[in-house]
Amino acid sequence: MKKLSFAVLVVLMFVSVGLAPAQFKMAVGGGMGLNLNLYSGSDVNGGSGIGFAVAGQADMSFSKTIGVLTSVYFYDNRSGSYTQTGNYYGTNYTQDISASVAYFEIEPLFKLKLDEAPIYFVLGPSLGFNMQNSYEAKTTANNQTSTQKATIQNMNTRFELKGGGGYIYPISKTMRVNTQLTFGYGLTNVVQDVNWKILSFGLLASWEIDVVK
Repeated sequence: MKKLSFAVLVVLMFVSVGLAPAQFKMAVGGGMGLNLNLYSGSDVNGGSGIGFAVAGQADMSFSKTIGVLTSVYFYDNRSGSYTQTGNYYGTNYTQDISASVAYFEIEPLFKLKLDEAPIYFVLGPSLGFNMQNSYEAKTTANNQTSTQKATIQNMNTRFELKGGGGYIYPISKTMRVNTQLTFGYGLTNVVQDVNWKILSFGLLASWEIDVVK
């Protein structure tokens, strides 16, 4: 059902673009940014982490207000961690678990610009292919600490619904810098059969130049 909802959203997005007046323009560029990632799900104890993103973008406009902002980028989260406590046969222990996950993501986002204002909004799907996955668990009991490192098995392809807005800073008639803030709602579990999802806040600064105008 979630995958079907994604497909419907993508179709509606491109249908709306196809109905727009033929005033096609395109700019390309790249950017860098940060992500604040929040873990949720009944199989994890919550947690958060900060990662970085490196992006390439194609910004296509079909009218003064309607367009598609497509990003292809590497998303990394090497600081995600949470702490849990427990008791094992009468011995109390504390376990610090840090996850390291990274994705190659594709985002075709519908873009709505406020006419002549330098403000725009984006909404659409994000598809992420896992590139790196591991975890480290440090367990402390009776004043002794042991460390276990392993690969996270059965990683899912990541589906996310993303929305947000941005501000455009013109440099010249053909170049500009965009700052963009988005929120991503993870629709799929990070790992198969584990209730573990990622919610993310992303801040991206990108530079772009017109190639079709």
